[in-house]
Amino acid sequence: MGMLFNRLLIILNEEAQDSTYYHIALVMLNHMEELDELSINKLAELCAVSKSTISKFIRFLGYEDFADFRYAAVFQDNKYGYSFNYVNDVMNYIKNNSMDSFVLAVQQDIAATYMNLDWDAVDRLVQDIAHYKKVAAFGLLFSETAALDLQIKLAYNKKFIVTNLNDQKQDSFIEAAGEDTLIIVFSDSGEFLNKYQNIADFSYKQAFMKTKARVALITSNPGAASHPCVSYCLLYQKTRKLHTHRIVYGILTDIIAYKYREYVGKQKN
Repeated sequence: MGMLFNRLLIILNEEAQDSTYYHIALVMLNHMEELDELSINKLAELCAVSKSTISKFIRFLGYEDFADFRYAAVFQDNKYGYSFNYVNDVMNYIKNNSMDSFVLAVQQDIAATYMNLDWDAVDRLVQDIAHYKKVAAFGLLFSETAALDLQIKLAYNKKFIVTNLNDQKQDSFIEAAGEDTLIIVFSDSGEFLNKYQNIADFSYKQAFMKTKARVALITSNPGAASHPCVSYCLLYQKTRKLHTHRIVYGILTDIIAYKYREYVGKQKN
């Protein structure tokens, strides 16, 4: 899908429906298949705003100029050639196999994750969540929904953590975080630490190289544990190439929230 369209969706979630930016984002999403071909004049006409307003909106999205915006606006199911692109991975798997096979794969991944889970790592994460006053959880797309899921589950247990849908706000928080902060990263591949889809096909992140926070990574990639910014990893399992992390995450956040509740309860006794 690309970062641009994710940022536009976030505007729909966060801006008032009667705001100019909400309107522009909605028009762009409704014309996403032709967005990269539209001139700034035509786009301004479609949105019923001035060219200067379009230019300001583009900079608000994080793009330097209209040319960079149009480059990012190319919409393809698998624009970046990811093997784990949702349509290429999940939709094609179901098409080429069956819905029953897909559900079985999900069940097997959940079982494998639970049976092979490093409970010491879970306990370490839970203790850090309890003892750090400032805790944040971040990810991108499906991984960010896991961060939101964890935020809500911990809130039920009176632990309030920070997250942001907006990747630019995420980076600002990460860069500014001090040693008193724990940052939990959800990233199936671990690549969230290094790069993200931005103006070019990939732009390399600087945020994690600048942060002083403690970073705990939840991932299926054991190699990500060697990243210089990662303090430790909580690994989950896959039984095949099919990516089921958005579902497995829900089980992991349940486990983390329950173990947190159990840990805090024991500390009070």
